[in-house]
Amino acid sequence: MRSLELVLDPSSDAAVRAAWDALVRADLPSLGRSDTNRPHVTLAAGDDLRIPSGFDVPVPSRLRLGGVLLFPAGPGRSVLARAVVVDRALAAFHEAVHRASPGGIDTTSPGAWSPHLTFARRVRDEDLGAAVAALRGTPLPDLVVGGVRFWDGESRTVTPVG
Repeated sequence: MRSLELVLDPSSDAAVRAAWDALVRADLPSLGRSDTNRPHVTLAAGDDLRIPSGFDVPVPSRLRLGGVLLFPAGPGRSVLARAVVVDRALAAFHEAVHRASPGGIDTTSPGAWSPHLTFARRVRDEDLGAAVAALRGTPLPDLVVGGVRFWDGESRTVTPVG
C-alpha cells in the first residue's frame, strides 16, 4: 500500500506524541509504543498511487481537530482517532492530491474521505472510556502542517513531496 499524507511541524508532532504518551502511561494501546510511527493525516491510499510532481493548490497550513472517532478493528476492538475538520483549504488540497496522483482507494476519495489523526489501534471496548479520558487530559491545539510525504509500504520508504 502507498499513501500521500500530511505531516506536522515539530511542535505539533510533539503535541500529538504527548497524547500518545498519555495512552502509554495509562497502559493502553498507543501509536507511541513504536519508534517508527509519525503523526500524519492520510490524504490518499492505494497500491497504484505514484509520487506527484506537485499540486495545483497550496498545502493547508493548519488542521483543526474535531471529535473522537472509532473505526472497527476486529471483534470488541476499535481504532481510536480524532476527526480532522475539513475546511475549504483542506478540501481543495485533498481534491488536488487526487488530481495529481489518481488511483486511491474509494475511502480516501473526495466525497468519501474521513480525515483523521490516529492515536491507537485495537483498543478493547472495555478500555475506550479510559482511553478517551487519557486523551482528554492532553488537549491538542490546532495543528501546524509541516509538509506532505509519500509512503511506499512495499519498499518502506518515505519521500517528501512539494
